[in-house]
Amino acid sequence: MLDLGLTKLALIGGVALIVIGPERLPTVARVAGRLYGKLQGYLSLLKTEVNQQMLAEQLKEQMQQQSKDISDALNPIEELRSVADDIAEAERDFSREIAAANRSFGTINDPDTPLSSDALRRKQRRFQQKKRRGMSGPPVWFQRSQQRSTRLISMAGRQARRHTARFSLENKG
Repeated sequence: MLDLGLTKLALIGGVALIVIGPERLPTVARVAGRLYGKLQGYLSLLKTEVNQQMLAEQLKEQMQQQSKDISDALNPIEELRSVADDIAEAERDFSREIAAANRSFGTINDPDTPLSSDALRRKQRRFQQKKRRGMSGPPVWFQRSQQRSTRLISMAGRQARRHTARFSLENKG
């Protein structure tokens, strides 16, 4: 704070000894020391308040910048939402047009309408018949020509076949 060296302090002390006198000098020095301590306390308090104000201003600026960045980032999201709403509305209009066209043909059912119980039973019966006929996989003659198994065999069944085949080959040889 003040640039006081040892020589300047000695000069101030000598002048104070002459002006104040040796009887009152210790009490005046004590009072001056207390005042100097209070002054240092006030100055440090002032420094901390100034630093806190500067920090508060910096935080306020950062917060404003971040809120601006967030609002800038939300603008494309809002635009995307509006585009998604437009697409959804166009899809609804398109599905309405398709449903109207299907109704005008009369043969094509609306996919959103549920099947009646009779139609559902007929569909299940046809599926079961196809499944029994083996229409779901390649024909049996093709499987045999490719030397594939025509039935499903579990892993345990395959291992048992291999073991019995190996065992029979070892007994023959």
